[in-house]
Amino acid sequence: MRIEKARLRQLCLCFCAVLGAVLLWRWQRIFWLECADYIRADMVGHVALALGHNDYSLSALIIRALWSAFDEGRAQTLLSLILTANQAAGVAMLWWLLRETLPELDGSLALLAALLANVVGPWIFPGQTGMYLGVYNGNVWHNMTVLFSRTWIPPSLIFFWRLWEARRERLKARDWLGFLLCLLIATLFKPSFLGAFAPAALLLLVWDFVKRRARGFKNEFLIGLAVLPAVGALVWSSLVLYADDFAGTQSAMALRVLTPALLLSLLLMFLRGLLLPLWTGAIQAPKEPRRERIRILALVNAAAILEALLLTETGFRVNDGNFDWGYISLYPAVFAVAIGLLWRMLPRMGESRRARAYAIVGLVLLLGHLAVGVYCLSVPGTAGYDWFYF
Repeated sequence: MRIEKARLRQLCLCFCAVLGAVLLWRWQRIFWLECADYIRADMVGHVALALGHNDYSLSALIIRALWSAFDEGRAQTLLSLILTANQAAGVAMLWWLLRETLPELDGSLALLAALLANVVGPWIFPGQTGMYLGVYNGNVWHNMTVLFSRTWIPPSLIFFWRLWEARRERLKARDWLGFLLCLLIATLFKPSFLGAFAPAALLLLVWDFVKRRARGFKNEFLIGLAVLPAVGALVWSSLVLYADDFAGTQSAMALRVLTPALLLSLLLMFLRGLLLPLWTGAIQAPKEPRRERIRILALVNAAAILEALLLTETGFRVNDGNFDWGYISLYPAVFAVAIGLLWRMLPRMGESRRARAYAIVGLVLLLGHLAVGVYCLSVPGTAGYDWFYF
């Protein structure tokens, strides 16, 4: 049995190596096409804003450094390579997230889950159009700030989990500082994750404060204090965005007006994008030793969806969907855990017919998500957002 497990581990690692190489090649190709403006994306706009000193993101520093040191062609190539390296770092962070969330899961299977989480897309149906804007594929490749920001989401969650679990004891300084820095960096690249995380974390802290009748307030205060630098960055970026005038029009935040039909349509859209996480989260997550961590991740994701449903922007940013990016930035982390939970279900297929049926349904759902993701990666267009559409 040990030999068989060792061989399976080796086969899994070999497959991960091949899949990782293919993804790195494909990512670099897509990013270069976007940077060179062969595929319409946000890259060219980010470069123009950064060079004009009108961009507040940390990515602007990277862009200005490249364009000041190299000619445009080489700078575009180097930027595509940096974005590709960022994707590789994101896979490593997801692997770490899984090791912290599902410690009994084999490391090779965790790596496979981390890679597949960067491929999956939403389920689609025959005749459906607008695959990106209509269904919210979380694995988008056209927005630089989201790509950089979401790499820092897994460590932010890991350090927060550690602090939350130690709130009745002595908090470790390295976990507190790691949480503060990772959340701040993620926010400085793009504040969308904080917009979902901060309300969820506040709800948890207030709930614990009331439940324990203010005992342990010091630790709860310290955890909340670690969020303040990121909140400050969010406030600063909001002042920059909403105080300035762009192309003669102003932008602001506003409540979204939803008709019952539109609300139902949006809920179905989110449902199609989260079929596997909902399934494995309901079936397998309650059985896991560290299920509270999964619940916190689900709470943050729910806050991101609620934010997307309730908030919008006006003016020149009305069609940008910036309040939807919190959900999209969480997509790889949510799916990494969902796929890891599915791997945990597979060994139990022989226990009963029900366990077998649960695992088979999960595999079918995963294959549907992967089919859409492979399509998005393999069929880019040459103009517009063609590669997000059928």
